[in-house]
Amino acid sequence: MKFFIIICLSIFLSSNLFSNDFAQKKIVKIQQNEDDFKLIDLQQNVINSNLDEQEALFDSSTLIEKKPSIIKDKDKDFAIVLSFRQNFGYFSDGIKVDAKDFSTEFSKKLINDLSLNFTNSAANGLYQSSDVLLKFSPKDSKFVNVAPFLKQELDKNKIYSKFIDYLIIVNLDDFYVITTNYFIAVTKNAIAKVNFKIISLDKGRVIVAKNARLSLALDAKDSKKNYQNVSEQMPKMLSKIINKELISFIH
Repeated sequence: MKFFIIICLSIFLSSNLFSNDFAQKKIVKIQQNEDDFKLIDLQQNVINSNLDEQEALFDSSTLIEKKPSIIKDKDKDFAIVLSFRQNFGYFSDGIKVDAKDFSTEFSKKLINDLSLNFTNSAANGLYQSSDVLLKFSPKDSKFVNVAPFLKQELDKNKIYSKFIDYLIIVNLDDFYVITTNYFIAVTKNAIAKVNFKIISLDKGRVIVAKNARLSLALDAKDSKKNYQNVSEQMPKMLSKIINKELISFIH
């Protein structure tokens, strides 16, 4: 009987040791991928691998009447449209920011981090249309008002004077925080799922269409620091991805 009890205790202790060791290995694995992103090329609307042979997919002339006064210079000028879904809100550790406010803050930081030559707010507003939303965003998406984050052109004669070369469309699809409990530690990771497209308005073609999954390691206890880091770092991560795509396709 004593021998049987000793065997049972040995099995119990061994199983606990193995389970603890396994949990520690999982923690190490997560730490190796704390701040990460994953890109998925959708090949969406990219009909031909040779972009010059594609048929026009987007006619910008339906949004603005072409005038002789429009100047096409050597600079690359951009318009930007951002949309969000109700899933893109921040809810973690007692901090709640609804999708509209969180998406607006995210968009403001993204536009600043991109550091591109964006058109003025009035000209950019021409692309905030239902046609653009229906063609390039999920059905339940809503526009982010980006006008306050773009320059204001006071001279009415200059509002539509420059040719816009590219339209960037960003869909803020989903955001959530994953909390994982281990025996001796707790890990938290923020996940943002975003879709973006880059359209050549000159050719009327989608030149980039990709999904991005952003991952950012969070502090297990400091909720205020976590929100600040998400607001600062995730738009910066996305801006680097978009800029990298622009360099690949434009230059």
